Amino acid sequence: MSAPRRILHVIDSLDLGGAQTFLLDLVSHHDRTRFIPEVAVMHGKGIYTKAFGDAGVSVHSLSPGKFPPFYILNFWKLMRGGNYDLLHFHLFGANLCAKPIAVMSGHPAIVVHDQCNDASRDQNPLLLAADAFWNRQSHRIIAVSESTRRYLLAHEDLDDSSVITISNGIDTERFRPAIGAQRKQARSELGMPADAFVIGGVGRLVSQKNFLLFLKVASNILKHYPEVRFAIAGTGPLEPILQAEAENLGISSQIIFLGHVSNRQSLYHALDILLITSDFEGTPMTLLEAMASGIPVVASGVDGIAEVCSDGVNSLLAHPGDSAAFEKSLLRLIQDETLRGDLASAGRQTILERYDIQRITERIERVYCDLLQKI
Repeated sequence: MSAPRRILHVIDSLDLGGAQTFLLDLVSHHDRTRFIPEVAVMHGKGIYTKAFGDAGVSVHSLSPGKFPPFYILNFWKLMRGGNYDLLHFHLFGANLCAKPIAVMSGHPAIVVHDQCNDASRDQNPLLLAADAFWNRQSHRIIAVSESTRRYLLAHEDLDDSSVITISNGIDTERFRPAIGAQRKQARSELGMPADAFVIGGVGRLVSQKNFLLFLKVASNILKHYPEVRFAIAGTGPLEPILQAEAENLGISSQIIFLGHVSNRQSLYHALDILLITSDFEGTPMTLLEAMASGIPVVASGVDGIAEVCSDGVNSLLAHPGDSAAFEKSLLRLIQDETLRGDLASAGRQTILERYDIQRITERIERVYCDLLQKI
């Protein structure tokens, strides 16, 4: 048997984010008889560093912070000294700062993971041009949704054969519906009322996720059902703005800001509904995790969300930015326990059939094998 191939995953940071969550699940499920994964983080360490260590994956922090950019020289040293068979890049910082070094060095197996139809590329022609140029030098690009793949082909003029769609995936054994006392325990751990109806939002507190709309929707729902509680799990630069807006709307006593929640399984056990108000997405991990956990979902019908979800079958979808549509869907679910149960059951079945992390990992490993056989 040949020796396992060494894979270096390169990512901006190991702070809170869907790409980091997916990468942790991916490396945890790599077939270690064939692939030995390591992770290079561009700057800092981040909250996920320990979890990677617990998974038996070496983490290399290339710089204490973004500036000065020590990560450029340190990545070159790591790449040259590590003798890695394949380099797998995640997120913009790694793609635009580290990947060019790999390309210019002539590395024969470079994979890029594109997580989102990020509007920042449309708003910044230089960023789009740079991303497109270096993506054309890569050997394979993995898009997490068909909409992301179409975006890359249309805006970056990539060769059709170089871009493959492989969605994100999750561990369906870890994310399961609550049983027994798990719901009560989860509520207690998070400081939530034991008997309240709780609608949650999960993600980075950044403009893309549109938590300002989440708060607007919450305010209108609370006019009909003041006993309902809303919870927001996540951190980010907009946190103080969102807290101030909750105060301004007069709903701060009915909104729970949870910050970072490390036990995500328990978080979903505490929720009755997940609300996703994002303006654009790839295939959000929180969507997959909630559906696997048996939580009915109301979400923006955009991008990868619309590829996972079927309105009225395994979720309820609304047009992005349409407050009234989100409110109508939430009111339906609050009032109809049977509908909640039907969506929850269909949602978990969807994840089991199409988004289990073991299947997704095997597909990515086939991409690795295809590239490595050509070297």
